[in-house]
Amino acid sequence: MTRLLREHPTIDVEIGPSGDLVSFLWNGRREQVEVCNRWRVEESWWSRPIERDYFKVAGSNWLALLYLDRIDGVWHLERLYD
Repeated sequence: MTRLLREHPTIDVEIGPSGDLVSFLWNGRREQVEVCNRWRVEESWWSRPIERDYFKVAGSNWLALLYLDRIDGVWHLERLYD
C-alpha cells in the first residue's frame, strides 16, 4: 500500500561526505536510508515552474519518495510505501 502525503511535509536531510543522501528527519525521528533511484523533473516553465530532484529511498521496513525543491532549496516527503 502507498500513502501519498497531501501536504508534502518539509524534512531535514543528512548528506554524507561523498554527497549522497544518508538519512532524513521527520516527526522527530531520524531514518537512515539507501537511495534506490533518483531523477529530475523540470516542467511548467511557462507558468509556475517546477524544478525537483526526486529520490526513492529504502529504510529498514519501508520505501519513501523524497524530493528537493530546487527553486526554494527545501526537502519534502511526498509518499510512503508500506
